[in-house]
Amino acid sequence: MASEDPIPDSGSDPYQTPTLAFKQTLCFSCWDISSNLSRCIACKRVSYCSKKCQKQDWNRNHKKICKKLIALNKRKEYVSPFGRHWGDYYEEQALLLHCTHVKEIIKLILAVSYEPYCYHCYRRESQLEDGARLNVCQYCLLTLFCPSCQQTHPSAECATLQNIATDDKIMVDLRRRTGKSSTISFTKFPRKQHVPLSSATDWYDYYTRLSDMGGFRSKMNRDLKYQANDPKEREFVEYIRYGTNTTTIQLTLIAALEATIPDISTRGSINLHIIGAAGAEFSSVPAFEELLHLLPSLTALQISFVGLDVSEDLKDDTETQKSHTLQCCTTCTKMGRSISITTWRGPYHAYVDTKFYKTPDLAAAFHSGFSVEQQAEWGPTIKYLALAPHPTLFTAARYFEIQGEMGVWKNLGAEFVKNAEVNKWKGMSPSLSVCGDKPNEVTYPNYWWYIVKQR
Repeated sequence: MASEDPIPDSGSDPYQTPTLAFKQTLCFSCWDISSNLSRCIACKRVSYCSKKCQKQDWNRNHKKICKKLIALNKRKEYVSPFGRHWGDYYEEQALLLHCTHVKEIIKLILAVSYEPYCYHCYRRESQLEDGARLNVCQYCLLTLFCPSCQQTHPSAECATLQNIATDDKIMVDLRRRTGKSSTISFTKFPRKQHVPLSSATDWYDYYTRLSDMGGFRSKMNRDLKYQANDPKEREFVEYIRYGTNTTTIQLTLIAALEATIPDISTRGSINLHIIGAAGAEFSSVPAFEELLHLLPSLTALQISFVGLDVSEDLKDDTETQKSHTLQCCTTCTKMGRSISITTWRGPYHAYVDTKFYKTPDLAAAFHSGFSVEQQAEWGPTIKYLALAPHPTLFTAARYFEIQGEMGVWKNLGAEFVKNAEVNKWKGMSPSLSVCGDKPNEVTYPNYWWYIVKQR
């Protein structure tokens, strides 16, 4: 039954459609869980809980992609489960994603990318015996099995995927209540004394020792899993874990500042540049106050968001650049502390030649993917940053990205303040990879990080 709670048009933000919806275990329109979902009989790629939801999604999104999905289905035919490998699936998926007509619509790309397949033989439903359907794991709701294969997968993997399912439900709840897909959890009050973030072992240590949530020390484990029996507390802890995917940006920045500025504990002002700024960075803007809360001497934080994806309504003209003041907590406001934000739309190497540019204390590019995508756009900026008069933080989700980026920096003769390594302030909420290196591969935001040294 469709939910009576209003939900924003997911077509306006297609990347935020729950993974469960693409795997056909949620209604693709209202995102409700139902045991009686009905598929689109034409493409068989999306499911709905009611005729009403199907009609709404048809008018809103699905009519744009249904015929294309039907055409893609016809490209496949029965495949034997014997002797099939993950590489076969990977190559088929890469071919589909490189079809020119697939690139037209983001939601179509995601529908193709997350098309359900058998965990063991890697066959999609359109490649099974006539009339055969995939069966879903009743625990994680994300792994599927064909009738010819065993109906199980590793329990540890299933537990990780259950986190994705839980987080999908959190996202749905947030969208219904707030219209947003992310939540932010950071300290409510500024610290009176500086305690280095580097002294914290992990997120658990941060929340229970540096933050003001010490009361949950005995109620969650180091993986931020709830250990008691109160439903309200369980929900709170789940939201904390989900919120790390937003606050990972701020804590990674603080860790980078500690690694590059010896006197960070006594600095009164900091100038940051966020390169390639996009949705994730803008969604996390309120959490930048955590820099004020964990760095007690800091009174003025200046942040410049620069990138090709800066929204039009945030674009500054070429003559003036207005500064936007972020509303801080009452305590910080009374202390005269402030956060000012400016934006500039365009590549960073062009920004440095404008009159608005001021050398930052630190620049940062989160998930730039410059060695994999948009190499032409990023090329001049990367060449500049190899010789920049400031350190630059980079993050990535997967190791092959790191390998590619290290190769680029080596060719440019760059040096590093911090070599590439796993970031302990990575987000704790996993995402299912698209065409990963193995079935059910998951990624975490800002999993890898490194800092390019200033010249």
